[in-house]
Amino acid sequence: MNLLTPLGLLGLLGLIVLLLIYIIKPNYQNKIISSTFIWKLSLKYKKKKIPVNTLRHIITLICQVLAITAASFILTQPFIQAEDKGGNEAVVIIDGSASMLTEAGGVTRFERAVQKARADIDKLLDDGKRVSVILADDEAGFIAQSVDLNGKPALSAELDALMETVPCSLTVPDIDGAMKLAENVTAYVKNASVTLYSDTHYVQEGKVTVERIADLNEWNAAILDVRATLVDNYYRFEIDVASYGKDSDLKLYCTFNGVNSDDSTVEQVAIARCTADQVRTVVFYTDIYEDKNGAMSSADDIDEILSIYSYDSLHVSLSEDDSFSYDDNFFLYGGSKPELNIQYYSAMPNNFFSTSLMVLRDQLDDYWDVNVTEVKYEEVPATEGFDLYIFEHYKPTEVPKDGIVFYANPVALPSSTGIQLGNAYHTGGTNYPLSEGEDHPIMKNVNAENITITRYTAISNYDGYVPLMYAGSTPVVMVSEDPDTPIVVMTFSLNYSNLPLLLEFPIFVYNLVEYFIPETFDRFVYDIGDTVTLNSRSDRLHVTGPELDETLTELPHSLTVGSMGTYTVTQELLSGDTLIESFYVKLDAEESNISLEKDVLTNPYYYQETDSADTDLLLYFAIALVALLFIEWWLKSREQL
Repeated sequence: MNLLTPLGLLGLLGLIVLLLIYIIKPNYQNKIISSTFIWKLSLKYKKKKIPVNTLRHIITLICQVLAITAASFILTQPFIQAEDKGGNEAVVIIDGSASMLTEAGGVTRFERAVQKARADIDKLLDDGKRVSVILADDEAGFIAQSVDLNGKPALSAELDALMETVPCSLTVPDIDGAMKLAENVTAYVKNASVTLYSDTHYVQEGKVTVERIADLNEWNAAILDVRATLVDNYYRFEIDVASYGKDSDLKLYCTFNGVNSDDSTVEQVAIARCTADQVRTVVFYTDIYEDKNGAMSSADDIDEILSIYSYDSLHVSLSEDDSFSYDDNFFLYGGSKPELNIQYYSAMPNNFFSTSLMVLRDQLDDYWDVNVTEVKYEEVPATEGFDLYIFEHYKPTEVPKDGIVFYANPVALPSSTGIQLGNAYHTGGTNYPLSEGEDHPIMKNVNAENITITRYTAISNYDGYVPLMYAGSTPVVMVSEDPDTPIVVMTFSLNYSNLPLLLEFPIFVYNLVEYFIPETFDRFVYDIGDTVTLNSRSDRLHVTGPELDETLTELPHSLTVGSMGTYTVTQELLSGDTLIESFYVKLDAEESNISLEKDVLTNPYYYQETDSADTDLLLYFAIALVALLFIEWWLKSREQL
């Protein structure tokens, strides 16, 4: 018998109260006798009844004791737990995450997990049960399904292969996916068991049995993340480190390459005083060295202070003899931004383009080093050396070949553009609204209907161009899709349009750059398993990295990075120059925490066993209580006779 509310046994204190009542209760009775004869008969009668009265009193006391006991057990909500019949199916899940590569005595956690699982599987098979084995790495999958004793040799061979290959994927394990696969057994088989072999501690495990694979001697010194941000034109470096398993003073070796546009290498050393299982952030910034919580470190913690406004790469490393070596190095790139050179020339200069280019510089500042050159009217604009050429009110003689060309209200165009300008039209001072042309990325968030003009130049031929905006039936904004000569033509002046007063104008210029000169990737640090969108300023990219060497021609391209390390992207620009950029793929910070604890373990759906429900004893005790009270009442009533 089990008790749902054991505190209900406090009701047995009522037995002490009953005992006190019997102690305090008088043991004599006053009787009035009318004569000596009656007295003698009374004595004679009493002598005969004493044994019966004594027995009645004892039975009454027993009933009272049992009634109090029954009432107390009713408060405890008693039940009989259903017999565990034990299922005939068992599911074994082995954690294949990066943290399972933690070593102790030259043996990884994963190898110990397989050894422990193998011993348990052998026992299950010998007991006549069927076993399914699931590996939970980056994507959970079955190693074996419903294997019985006859399949033991084949299953042993599969487990031997796991021991040899150690297929941990350096990612967060797909435990939820493994539990979904386990439902293929637990949802259809009564009393099936699930056992997870993992190094993660779960506060609430549910019905799943967790065999935690860890060694008390294991510890890990980890570099979790490195970040660099520009503050007042100088880089601020933040390095997240941790010591899992014990307190430790970690020595960080920082190597800066190409510092401040110099080819030299600068080394920096710092001490990070880490409390066990707590993340510490070390900060380098001009003359400041501190952790993120504001606690200043002593001057002895670093060799020197650097003021860095550019760098090619940063390598941070640890030299600790810990149990997990995959997070002892970290590379950071992007400290030297690629240049984006823009030339603006106008025969009638205005502030509209200048302002939009200032906005563009701010928008692209995280990735590009934007340089804007404004050529005066009396000077001759360049036709090479820039990524974007903007010519306004100009009659060019040749088309630049190494960048994007934007002609705004041109007086004439070179014949190589393939465009013939027609007559100029005036609306008589009426603001004439434009209309949408073909759908195109350059027109993203640009509403042509908001734009009005009062003068424009017609075009008689525009073969090979995509119309983006129309004035009536005449295209006034067009783009060439020729990858060798990207050209945008706008045949109206900003001076005769409301476009410079609208958000559409800076958005249009931004979209123009984003479309023809896209960022190669959106950040410089990724986690394993992330998808990186690669783009190019040319028609191809060459990508190299751990176990990767590939040329991409279909762009943009989505690349899922599955290995740690540096990936390098190379592309040839229109100018003929070669642009080389790199990004780093790191281990997920969760996998560095070899002492990881989670609140809840997701459980699979289990078959509902209705015929083995627990037996509730509440009704039976209630019936017994009523019966005992009735017997006591009946015995008390007999005393009056």
